[in-house]
Amino acid sequence: MPRTYRVLSVEDDDDQFALLRIALNALPLTLPDMRGWEVLDWLKTNSEVTTKIPVVMLTSHAETSHRVIAKLQEVAEYVRKPFAPDDFRAKVRGLLKIADE
Repeated sequence: MPRTYRVLSVEDDDDQFALLRIALNALPLTLPDMRGWEVLDWLKTNSEVTTKIPVVMLTSHAETSHRVIAKLQEVAEYVRKPFAPDDFRAKVRGLLKIADE
C-alpha cells in the first residue's frame, strides 16, 4: 500500500510550534517575510526536536555558494526549481525512510 503524507503549511511565527510535530521540512529559500536561511537557523538551534528534522531546501538560486551553505547547515537535500514532482516525491520518500530507521 502506498504511503500517504499530510502536508502542513506554516504561515507565520505563531505557527512555529507546529514544526515540532513534522517528519520533514520542505523549506523555500525565498519567503515573503523572511529568508529561508533564517528559518533554517531557527530549526537548527531552537530545540533538540527540530535539529533532527531533515530539511529539503527549495530554491531557484543556482549559485554554488548557496549549495555550500546548505551543506554546512546540514540540509538533507538542495532542490532547484523547477523540479519534477516525481523526483521530489522520491527524495521525500528516501529521507523519510532514513528518518524512520
